[in-house]
Amino acid sequence: MPAMVSRRSTLAEQAYEELQEKIVSGKLPAGQRLLADELADQLAISPTPIKEALVRLAEHGFIDAESRRASVVGRYSAADIREIYDARLLIEGHALEVGMRAGRATPAFVAGLEAIVDRQIAELSRQTGEGLAEAIRLDREFHGHLANMGENRLLANWHGIVLLQTQTIRNYSLSRYALERVRREHGEIVAAIRKGDPDIAIAALRSHLKASCEEFTSRPPEDLPERT
Repeated sequence: MPAMVSRRSTLAEQAYEELQEKIVSGKLPAGQRLLADELADQLAISPTPIKEALVRLAEHGFIDAESRRASVVGRYSAADIREIYDARLLIEGHALEVGMRAGRATPAFVAGLEAIVDRQIAELSRQTGEGLAEAIRLDREFHGHLANMGENRLLANWHGIVLLQTQTIRNYSLSRYALERVRREHGEIVAAIRKGDPDIAIAALRSHLKASCEEFTSRPPEDLPERT
């Protein structure tokens, strides 16, 4: 019995990761209905681990449960987006302050952040869809490093989920990605960390997240439908 439970758990984890990737990448768009039986056929596994995966996805805010049989990929309203960015600022700002005061903003750490920014700009300069996808992943990596400064695994894990939620509301194209703004704002965060002043670093982070939030909430209402 334990082996069967373990295998089911592994399949549920596999289903969770595959469905999460499809939601984050936009392959399963907002409003898409998710039927456990259909997903089981697509992923070639039984409905039980699919249902377990859907429960986790709902708990993490990626889908809305309509009924016991069907769920829907979440739609984010402007209010939802503000909540996500508020959560990010709480976690990243706290981690920055704790980490910097604990002496974790070492030259190696700062160099690592700079390398991520450089790679992100290089990927965007390719002007390809693959480069854009990698640049967005590097954006998550940059902010993940900030969250990890706090050395709090619970908050870092929660932050990882919130970052993925952020990406589900992004609908970037090469022409729409705010390259110069991101380059400047990430640079200001790195410069403040190098200087060793947590207050300046947090202020730079707050300004960056506020600008990103406003970018999304200023979109036309049809681009940000209310959750169903």
